[in-house]
Amino acid sequence: MKKVLLASAAAAQIASPALAADWPVIAPTYEVAPPPAVYSWWTGCYLGGNIGGAWGRPNYTHDNSVVIESFEFTPLGVIGGGQLGCQYQWNSLVFGLEGTWSWANVRQGQPSTLLSFRERSIEISQIGTVAARFGYAWDRTMLYAKGGWAGVRVSARAVNITSGEFSDFTDWSNGWTVGVGLEHVPWQSIVLGVEANVYGGLTFDHAGRDSAGNPIRFFNSDATIYAITVRASYLFGQPVVTRYVN
Repeated sequence: MKKVLLASAAAAQIASPALAADWPVIAPTYEVAPPPAVYSWWTGCYLGGNIGGAWGRPNYTHDNSVVIESFEFTPLGVIGGGQLGCQYQWNSLVFGLEGTWSWANVRQGQPSTLLSFRERSIEISQIGTVAARFGYAWDRTMLYAKGGWAGVRVSARAVNITSGEFSDFTDWSNGWTVGVGLEHVPWQSIVLGVEANVYGGLTFDHAGRDSAGNPIRFFNSDATIYAITVRASYLFGQPVVTRYVN
C-alpha cells in the first residue's frame, strides 16, 4: 500500500508542470483612477444684490413761454438694487439672461442764467434692465459682457423761487444698456463681482402747462447715465461636471 501511495505522489509531481502549462495566465488586476473632472461653477440660476455709484451729463431745453434756455447737469449719486438671472456654461463659455432693478438718488439743480430766482433740476430715481450676458470663465473666475433693454424713471422740474410757480413731470424712458463685469466664486454657490454699465438712448421730452396755466416744454432731452457697482449673488445648485480630461 505504501508503495502505491508513493508512486501516485511521484506521478502527480511529474504531471503538475505539464498541466500548469495548459492553464491560461491570469493578468494581475489594478484599480484605475477616474480621469480628472472639469466642473462648471457657473451653470444655474442666481439671486443677489448690488450697490455703487452713478453719474452722467443729462440735459434738456426748457421753454416757459418767456425764454428758451438749455441746461446740462452733472449729477452724482448712489445706486443699489438686486439682480436675478440664469446662465449655462459650455466648456469655457457662459451664456445667460439677467434682469436688474435699482433705486438711485442721481439728482441735481442749477439756477437759470437768463431769469433771476429760477431753478431747474433733474432726478433719476429708478433703473431697470433686461440683458443677455456672454462670459468667458477660467475655473472660478469669469469675465463677461452684457447688453439689452434699460428703462429709467426720470423727473424734471422748473420753479420760480419768488412766486412758487412751477412746472414738473415724471416719466419712464426706455433705452438700452451695455456693460462689462468680472465675477469670482470664492466659496461654493457664492458669487462676488464688480460691474460697469452705461444706460443710454433715454429721452424725456414733455409738453404741458405749469402751475399757473402757462404752456411749457421740456425738449432736446437726454438722460445717459453711467454706473459702477459691486455685486454679491447666490447661485442655486451644486457645481456640475461638464467633461473629463482624458
